Amino acid sequence: MNTADTGRTGERIAVRYLKRNGYRILARNFRAHRHEIDVIACERGTGTTVFAEVKTRSPNSYGRPMEAVGADKRRFLRLAAESWLLRHGGVEQPARFDVIEVMLPEKTVNHLINAF
Repeated sequence: MNTADTGRTGERIAVRYLKRNGYRILARNFRAHRHEIDVIACERGTGTTVFAEVKTRSPNSYGRPMEAVGADKRRFLRLAAESWLLRHGGVEQPARFDVIEVMLPEKTVNHLINAF
């Protein structure tokens, strides 16, 4: 499985996880300029808009997936989230950034809520 396939698989697993845990998926792979947000969801019950970065690792990968979300990536995610909120009138709504770590082949999920 190449890197792109691994990423797509991880995103599918993350979306299933979010749905099972009471989130409504608003968008996948939202692009604003050159920046992308993997999953945008609404947390049922709170109405919080969740901007989720999905990081997937296979057995031959090194390090924890969260380690790949550095300062530049966080900045780009914030810019894309701002664009989403402006386009969808959600500027006054609560929002947060989560990271969803997916480990393959086990398909285990670690959901880091309010990761940054």
